[in-house]
Amino acid sequence: MLSCSAPILPETWTNSNQLMLSLIAPPENLSPEYFSSLLNQYGPVQQVKILNKSLMDFKVFVEMGNSEAAKLAKQFLDQLSSNFIKCSYYHDEKQFETGSQNNCSFEIIGDSTVSSQKCQHQTSLNEILYEDDYRSLSVKTLPLNHKTVKSSQLIQPTQTLCVSGIKGKEIDAKKLYNIFSNFGNIDKILLIKIKNFAFVKYLKNDNAMFVFQNCQQLEFFDSTISISYASDDSIDKLIGLDTLYQEQDYYIGSEDTDRFNCNNKMILLPPSQVLHISNLKKVSSNAETMWDVFSEFGVVQAVKVLNTQFKFMCLIKMETLKQALEVMALMHNEEIDNRNVQISFTKAKI
Repeated sequence: MLSCSAPILPETWTNSNQLMLSLIAPPENLSPEYFSSLLNQYGPVQQVKILNKSLMDFKVFVEMGNSEAAKLAKQFLDQLSSNFIKCSYYHDEKQFETGSQNNCSFEIIGDSTVSSQKCQHQTSLNEILYEDDYRSLSVKTLPLNHKTVKSSQLIQPTQTLCVSGIKGKEIDAKKLYNIFSNFGNIDKILLIKIKNFAFVKYLKNDNAMFVFQNCQQLEFFDSTISISYASDDSIDKLIGLDTLYQEQDYYIGSEDTDRFNCNNKMILLPPSQVLHISNLKKVSSNAETMWDVFSEFGVVQAVKVLNTQFKFMCLIKMETLKQALEVMALMHNEEIDNRNVQISFTKAKI
Protein backbone atom coordinates (compact mmCIF):
# COMPACT_ATOMS: atom_id res chain seq x y z
CA MET A 1 0.00 0.00 0.00
CA LEU A 2 1.12 3.53 -0.75
CA SER A 3 1.17 5.71 2.34
CA CYS A 4 0.82 9.43 1.63
CA SER A 5 -0.31 10.41 5.11
CA ALA A 6 2.94 9.87 6.99
CA PRO A 7 3.97 12.95 8.93
CA ILE A 8 6.12 15.66 7.43
CA LEU A 9 9.00 16.02 9.87
CA PRO A 10 10.31 19.30 11.33
CA GLU A 11 13.14 20.83 9.33
CA THR A 12 15.45 20.47 12.33
CA TRP A 13 15.10 16.68 12.10
CA THR A 14 18.02 15.84 9.82
CA ASN A 15 18.36 12.09 10.10
CA SER A 16 16.04 11.26 7.22
CA ASN A 17 17.35 10.57 3.75
CA GLN A 18 13.86 11.05 2.28
CA LEU A 19 12.46 14.29 0.89
CA MET A 20 8.98 15.30 -0.22
CA LEU A 21 8.74 18.02 -2.86
CA SER A 22 5.47 19.90 -3.35
CA LEU A 23 5.04 21.70 -6.67
CA ILE A 24 2.37 24.08 -7.95
CA ALA A 25 1.60 24.18 -11.68
CA PRO A 26 4.84 22.53 -12.81
CA PRO A 27 5.78 22.24 -16.49
CA GLU A 28 4.30 19.15 -18.08
CA ASN A 29 7.69 17.74 -19.06
CA LEU A 30 8.95 17.23 -15.52
CA SER A 31 10.09 13.66 -15.01
CA PRO A 32 11.92 11.49 -12.46
CA GLU A 33 15.01 11.81 -14.65
CA TYR A 34 14.94 15.58 -14.23
CA PHE A 35 14.86 15.43 -10.43
CA SER A 36 17.54 12.75 -10.36
CA SER A 37 19.90 14.75 -12.58
CA LEU A 38 19.12 17.91 -10.58
CA LEU A 39 19.90 16.38 -7.19
CA ASN A 40 22.58 13.77 -7.86
CA GLN A 41 25.26 16.46 -7.62
CA TYR A 42 24.60 16.42 -3.86
CA GLY A 43 24.90 12.66 -3.45
CA PRO A 44 23.50 9.37 -4.75
CA VAL A 45 19.80 9.37 -5.62
CA GLN A 46 18.28 5.99 -4.78
CA GLN A 47 14.81 6.57 -6.13
CA VAL A 48 12.44 9.26 -7.37
CA LYS A 49 8.67 8.86 -7.44
CA ILE A 50 6.23 11.41 -8.80
CA LEU A 51 2.93 11.31 -6.91
CA ASN A 52 0.37 13.03 -9.08
CA LYS A 53 -2.01 14.82 -6.76
CA SER A 54 -4.10 17.16 -8.82
CA LEU A 55 -4.10 19.30 -11.88
CA MET A 56 -2.26 22.13 -10.16
CA ASP A 57 -0.17 20.41 -7.52
CA PHE A 58 1.74 17.19 -7.23
CA LYS A 59 4.22 15.62 -4.87
CA VAL A 60 7.64 14.21 -5.65
CA PHE A 61 9.19 11.65 -3.29
CA VAL A 62 13.01 11.57 -3.38
CA GLU A 63 15.15 9.07 -1.50
CA MET A 64 18.79 10.08 -1.32
CA GLY A 65 21.61 7.66 -0.53
CA ASN A 66 22.15 9.07 2.97
CA SER A 67 20.95 11.81 5.31
CA GLU A 68 23.86 14.15 4.48
CA ALA A 69 23.00 14.03 0.77
CA ALA A 70 19.35 14.74 1.63
CA LYS A 71 20.41 17.70 3.75
CA LEU A 72 22.49 19.20 0.94
CA ALA A 73 19.74 18.62 -1.61
CA LYS A 74 17.17 20.27 0.66
CA GLN A 75 19.45 23.27 1.23
CA PHE A 76 19.71 23.70 -2.53
CA LEU A 77 15.94 23.51 -3.04
CA ASP A 78 15.26 25.89 -0.16
CA GLN A 79 17.54 28.47 -1.77
CA LEU A 80 15.22 28.64 -4.75
CA SER A 81 12.94 30.82 -2.54
CA SER A 82 9.89 30.00 -4.60
CA ASN A 83 6.28 29.06 -3.90
CA PHE A 84 6.58 26.99 -7.06
CA ILE A 85 8.45 24.25 -5.22
CA LYS A 86 8.68 23.46 -1.51
CA CYS A 87 10.84 20.77 0.07
CA SER A 88 10.37 19.03 3.42
CA TYR A 89 11.94 16.05 5.14
CA TYR A 90 9.79 12.96 4.89
CA HIS A 91 9.76 9.73 6.83
CA ASP A 92 7.78 6.56 6.43
CA GLU A 93 8.66 3.21 7.93
CA LYS A 94 7.06 1.45 4.98
CA GLN A 95 8.67 1.62 1.57
CA PHE A 96 6.63 2.74 -1.41
CA GLU A 97 5.31 -0.28 -3.22
CA THR A 98 3.72 -0.58 -6.62
CA GLY A 99 0.22 -1.90 -6.86
CA SER A 100 -3.30 -0.65 -7.31
CA GLN A 101 -5.36 1.53 -5.04
CA ASN A 102 -8.67 3.31 -5.62
CA ASN A 103 -8.53 2.63 -9.37
CA CYS A 104 -5.21 4.47 -9.69
CA SER A 105 -2.47 3.10 -11.94
CA PHE A 106 1.17 2.87 -10.99
CA GLU A 107 3.68 3.65 -13.72
CA ILE A 108 7.17 2.15 -13.44
CA ILE A 109 9.88 3.72 -15.56
CA GLY A 110 12.31 1.05 -16.70
CA ASP A 111 15.62 1.43 -18.48
CA SER A 112 14.10 2.22 -21.85
CA THR A 113 10.29 2.13 -21.74
CA VAL A 114 7.58 4.18 -20.08
CA SER A 115 3.99 3.11 -19.62
CA SER A 116 1.49 5.55 -21.12
CA GLN A 117 -1.45 4.48 -18.96
CA LYS A 118 -2.89 7.36 -16.90
CA CYS A 119 -5.77 8.05 -14.52
CA GLN A 120 -8.65 10.30 -15.34
CA HIS A 121 -9.06 12.94 -12.66
CA GLN A 122 -11.28 15.95 -11.98
CA THR A 123 -9.61 18.79 -10.12
CA SER A 124 -11.48 20.12 -7.10
CA LEU A 125 -10.95 23.26 -5.07
CA ASN A 126 -10.24 21.21 -1.94
CA GLU A 127 -7.39 19.39 -3.66
CA ILE A 128 -5.76 22.69 -4.58
CA LEU A 129 -6.21 24.32 -1.17
CA TYR A 130 -5.49 21.51 1.29
CA GLU A 131 -2.05 20.14 0.57
CA ASP A 132 -2.05 17.58 3.37
CA ASP A 133 -5.35 16.01 2.34
CA TYR A 134 -4.36 14.46 -0.95
CA ARG A 135 -4.48 11.11 -2.66
CA SER A 136 -2.03 9.54 -5.07
CA LEU A 137 -3.01 9.20 -8.71
CA SER A 138 0.05 7.42 -10.04
CA VAL A 139 3.60 6.64 -9.12
CA LYS A 140 6.58 6.92 -11.41
CA THR A 141 9.67 5.11 -10.14
CA LEU A 142 13.21 5.70 -11.31
CA PRO A 143 15.33 2.61 -10.62
CA LEU A 144 18.94 2.84 -9.53
CA ASN A 145 20.38 1.83 -12.87
CA HIS A 146 18.32 4.28 -14.91
CA LYS A 147 20.44 6.60 -17.00
CA THR A 148 19.87 10.25 -16.15
CA VAL A 149 19.61 13.12 -18.60
CA LYS A 150 20.89 16.66 -18.12
CA SER A 151 18.15 18.89 -16.76
CA SER A 152 18.75 21.49 -19.48
CA GLN A 153 17.53 18.96 -22.01
CA LEU A 154 14.29 18.43 -20.11
CA ILE A 155 13.26 21.91 -18.99
CA GLN A 156 12.98 24.65 -21.60
CA PRO A 157 11.83 28.27 -21.18
CA THR A 158 8.14 28.80 -21.83
CA GLN A 159 5.94 31.82 -22.55
CA THR A 160 4.35 31.48 -19.11
CA LEU A 161 5.86 32.48 -15.79
CA CYS A 162 4.80 31.62 -12.26
CA VAL A 163 5.33 34.76 -10.17
CA SER A 164 5.38 33.71 -6.51
CA GLY A 165 5.27 35.75 -3.31
CA ILE A 166 2.55 38.18 -4.37
CA LYS A 167 0.88 39.75 -1.33
CA GLY A 168 -1.13 42.86 -0.58
CA LYS A 169 -4.73 44.00 -0.90
CA GLU A 170 -3.69 46.59 -3.51
CA ILE A 171 -2.64 43.97 -6.04
CA ASP A 172 -4.88 42.85 -8.88
CA ALA A 173 -4.18 41.50 -12.35
CA LYS A 174 -4.28 44.93 -14.01
CA LYS A 175 -1.61 46.31 -11.68
CA LEU A 176 0.58 43.30 -12.44
CA TYR A 177 -0.07 43.94 -16.12
CA ASN A 178 1.08 47.55 -15.73
CA ILE A 179 4.44 46.31 -14.42
CA PHE A 180 5.09 43.22 -16.52
CA SER A 181 3.85 44.65 -19.84
CA ASN A 182 7.05 46.76 -19.82
CA PHE A 183 8.93 43.62 -20.82
CA GLY A 184 6.82 42.43 -23.75
CA ASN A 185 3.27 42.08 -24.99
CA ILE A 186 1.20 39.90 -22.67
CA ASP A 187 -1.40 37.35 -23.64
CA LYS A 188 -3.05 37.06 -20.22
CA ILE A 189 -2.51 37.19 -16.46
CA LEU A 190 -4.24 35.17 -13.75
CA LEU A 191 -3.71 36.06 -10.09
CA ILE A 192 -4.45 33.41 -7.44
CA LYS A 193 -4.39 35.42 -4.21
CA ILE A 194 -5.11 32.48 -1.92
CA LYS A 195 -1.82 30.92 -3.07
CA ASN A 196 0.11 34.20 -3.37
CA PHE A 197 1.12 33.69 -6.98
CA ALA A 198 0.17 34.70 -10.50
CA PHE A 199 0.65 33.26 -13.96
CA VAL A 200 1.91 35.76 -16.55
CA LYS A 201 1.81 34.53 -20.14
CA TYR A 202 3.70 36.47 -22.80
CA LEU A 203 3.21 36.24 -26.54
CA LYS A 204 6.88 35.34 -26.99
CA ASN A 205 9.31 33.13 -25.11
CA ASP A 206 12.06 35.76 -25.30
CA ASN A 207 10.01 38.19 -23.22
CA ALA A 208 9.36 35.61 -20.52
CA MET A 209 13.07 34.80 -20.45
CA PHE A 210 13.95 38.50 -20.02
CA VAL A 211 11.63 38.72 -17.00
CA PHE A 212 13.01 35.49 -15.54
CA GLN A 213 16.53 36.90 -15.78
CA ASN A 214 15.88 40.51 -14.70
CA CYS A 215 12.97 40.56 -12.26
CA GLN A 216 13.84 38.04 -9.53
CA GLN A 217 13.33 39.26 -5.95
CA LEU A 218 11.59 42.51 -6.95
CA GLU A 219 9.69 44.19 -4.12
CA PHE A 220 6.42 46.09 -4.43
CA PHE A 221 3.63 46.66 -1.92
CA ASP A 222 3.89 43.68 0.49
CA SER A 223 5.43 41.37 -2.10
CA THR A 224 8.90 39.98 -2.70
CA ILE A 225 8.60 37.92 -5.84
CA SER A 226 10.43 34.94 -7.26
CA ILE A 227 9.85 33.72 -10.79
CA SER A 228 9.76 30.26 -12.34
CA TYR A 229 8.72 28.89 -15.70
CA ALA A 230 5.31 27.21 -15.87
CA SER A 231 3.41 25.18 -18.41
CA ASP A 232 1.87 27.31 -21.16
CA ASP A 233 -1.58 25.89 -20.49
CA SER A 234 -1.45 26.70 -16.75
CA ILE A 235 -3.94 29.57 -17.02
CA ASP A 236 -6.32 27.60 -19.21
CA LYS A 237 -6.37 24.83 -16.62
CA LEU A 238 -7.70 27.23 -13.99
CA ILE A 239 -10.14 29.27 -16.04
CA GLY A 240 -13.64 28.35 -14.89
CA LEU A 241 -12.60 27.58 -11.32
CA ASP A 242 -14.04 30.96 -10.35
CA THR A 243 -13.90 30.20 -6.62
CA LEU A 244 -10.12 30.58 -6.92
CA TYR A 245 -10.13 34.12 -8.28
CA GLN A 246 -12.28 37.19 -8.76
CA GLU A 247 -13.00 39.07 -11.95
CA GLN A 248 -10.27 41.65 -11.29
CA ASP A 249 -7.70 38.85 -10.91
CA TYR A 250 -7.91 37.88 -14.60
CA TYR A 251 -6.60 40.20 -17.28
CA ILE A 252 -6.39 39.63 -21.03
CA GLY A 253 -4.02 41.71 -23.11
CA SER A 254 -4.98 43.20 -26.47
CA GLU A 255 -3.53 45.32 -29.24
CA ASP A 256 -5.13 48.34 -27.58
CA THR A 257 -3.10 47.83 -24.40
CA ASP A 258 0.10 46.35 -25.89
CA ARG A 259 3.13 48.56 -25.28
CA PHE A 260 5.08 47.27 -28.27
CA ASN A 261 4.37 47.37 -31.99
CA CYS A 262 4.89 43.82 -33.21
CA ASN A 263 6.37 45.17 -36.47
CA ASN A 264 9.14 47.04 -34.67
CA LYS A 265 12.15 45.74 -32.80
CA MET A 266 11.54 45.55 -29.05
CA ILE A 267 13.98 47.35 -26.78
CA LEU A 268 13.53 45.83 -23.34
CA LEU A 269 14.79 47.61 -20.25
CA PRO A 270 15.01 46.23 -16.71
CA PRO A 271 13.10 47.89 -13.85
CA SER A 272 14.52 51.27 -12.84
CA GLN A 273 14.04 54.00 -10.25
CA VAL A 274 13.74 56.54 -13.06
CA LEU A 275 10.38 56.53 -14.86
CA HIS A 276 9.45 58.07 -18.19
CA ILE A 277 6.06 59.83 -18.10
CA SER A 278 4.52 60.54 -21.52
CA ASN A 279 1.24 61.58 -23.15
CA LEU A 280 0.99 64.51 -20.76
CA LYS A 281 -0.94 67.68 -21.42
CA LYS A 282 1.13 70.82 -21.73
CA VAL A 283 -0.43 72.17 -18.56
CA SER A 284 0.69 69.05 -16.63
CA SER A 285 4.20 68.70 -17.99
CA ASN A 286 6.07 70.70 -15.40
CA ALA A 287 8.14 69.91 -12.33
CA GLU A 288 5.61 71.24 -9.82
CA THR A 289 2.76 69.02 -11.08
CA MET A 290 5.00 65.96 -11.24
CA TRP A 291 6.17 66.48 -7.66
CA ASP A 292 2.58 66.93 -6.44
CA VAL A 293 1.18 63.88 -8.26
CA PHE A 294 3.93 61.34 -7.59
CA SER A 295 4.89 62.35 -4.05
CA GLU A 296 1.71 60.56 -3.03
CA PHE A 297 3.47 57.24 -3.77
CA GLY A 298 6.83 57.90 -2.11
CA VAL A 299 9.78 60.26 -2.13
CA VAL A 300 10.41 61.97 -5.49
CA GLN A 301 14.14 62.62 -5.69
CA ALA A 302 14.26 64.47 -9.00
CA VAL A 303 12.15 65.62 -11.93
CA LYS A 304 13.29 66.49 -15.44
CA VAL A 305 10.96 68.08 -18.03
CA LEU A 306 11.40 66.87 -21.64
CA ASN A 307 8.92 69.05 -23.53
CA THR A 308 9.12 69.62 -27.27
CA GLN A 309 6.85 71.67 -29.50
CA PHE A 310 4.25 68.92 -29.79
CA LYS A 311 5.14 66.33 -27.13
CA PHE A 312 5.11 66.78 -23.39
CA MET A 313 7.07 64.31 -21.27
CA CYS A 314 8.91 64.14 -17.97
CA LEU A 315 11.36 61.95 -16.11
CA ILE A 316 10.88 61.31 -12.41
CA LYS A 317 13.23 59.52 -10.06
CA MET A 318 11.76 57.78 -7.03
CA GLU A 319 13.78 57.17 -3.88
CA THR A 320 13.65 53.37 -4.24
CA LEU A 321 12.95 50.81 -6.94
CA LYS A 322 10.06 49.55 -4.80
CA GLN A 323 8.39 52.96 -4.96
CA ALA A 324 8.97 53.16 -8.73
CA LEU A 325 7.29 49.77 -9.22
CA GLU A 326 4.30 50.89 -7.15
CA VAL A 327 3.98 54.07 -9.22
CA MET A 328 4.04 51.89 -12.34
CA ALA A 329 1.38 49.57 -10.95
CA LEU A 330 -0.96 52.33 -9.79
CA MET A 331 -0.52 55.15 -12.32
CA HIS A 332 0.21 53.68 -15.76
CA ASN A 333 -2.69 54.54 -18.08
CA GLU A 334 -4.39 56.60 -15.35
CA GLU A 335 -5.56 60.17 -15.81
CA ILE A 336 -3.61 63.30 -15.01
CA ASP A 337 -5.62 66.41 -15.96
CA ASN A 338 -8.10 64.26 -17.91
CA ARG A 339 -5.51 62.48 -20.04
CA ASN A 340 -4.30 58.91 -19.65
CA VAL A 341 -0.55 59.01 -19.12
CA GLN A 342 1.91 56.33 -20.18
CA ILE A 343 4.68 55.26 -17.78
CA SER A 344 7.68 53.12 -18.66
CA PHE A 345 11.10 52.21 -17.31
CA THR A 346 14.06 54.02 -18.80
CA LYS A 347 17.85 53.90 -18.77
CA ALA A 348 17.98 57.71 -18.74
CA LYS A 349 19.65 59.41 -15.79
CA ILE A 350 18.56 62.50 -13.89
